[in-house]
Amino acid sequence: MTTPGALWPAVTALLFVAANWLYGRAGERAYAHPILLPSVALMGWFSLNEDGLMAYVADTQFFHIFLAAAVVGLAVPLYRSWGAVKANKRAVLAAVAGGSIAGVMSALVPAMLLQASPEIIASLGTKSITTPMAVTVAGSIGGVPSIAAAVVVITGLFAALVGPGLLRALGVDDDVATGLALGTAGHAIGTAEAVRLSRTMGAAAAFAMTANGLATAVLLPLVWG
Repeated sequence: MTTPGALWPAVTALLFVAANWLYGRAGERAYAHPILLPSVALMGWFSLNEDGLMAYVADTQFFHIFLAAAVVGLAVPLYRSWGAVKANKRAVLAAVAGGSIAGVMSALVPAMLLQASPEIIASLGTKSITTPMAVTVAGSIGGVPSIAAAVVVITGLFAALVGPGLLRALGVDDDVATGLALGTAGHAIGTAEAVRLSRTMGAAAAFAMTANGLATAVLLPLVWG
């Protein structure tokens, strides 16, 4: 018999498996992304049943271990295609630096103009780094970790769903450039999409995600302080 503690992890896993199957059946279209559909389903459920949300958070906490392992595992495509990244090192570093600054400012400036609370502003500043980093950094500068985590997921989904098509529409068809954009703007979710599209794209995205995460984790507390 399924115990209450195992219920939500099982539901989450089944939702992802089903969504991944639908993603393949839909021709890997963005609207059927396997992270998007389970997220929407769970948000819909808990908007109607708020009492179960804390139980879900507690019961699925161990998924964070797999998240950290998945982020570390993204070093594999980086290692395999490091040559392509290294060959464009100046452009890569410039792109990541510019993207890091733009990612933070695109969150902070609108929030300040809208006179959001300091806690909200601090939480939004971490939107383009991975969830473990975002939660830690947001907490250290007075933000709300749960808000930071939610914003990170939304940002990553948007980058993965819209990024590749938008870049193609703008005439960007280089794998390294696309990977840098997805990794910098969309952290692990964007990087996972880049890995799916191309090995070289995945390598560039993995490097950008790591460099952007480290830069933001170091610089944001200094700026905020």
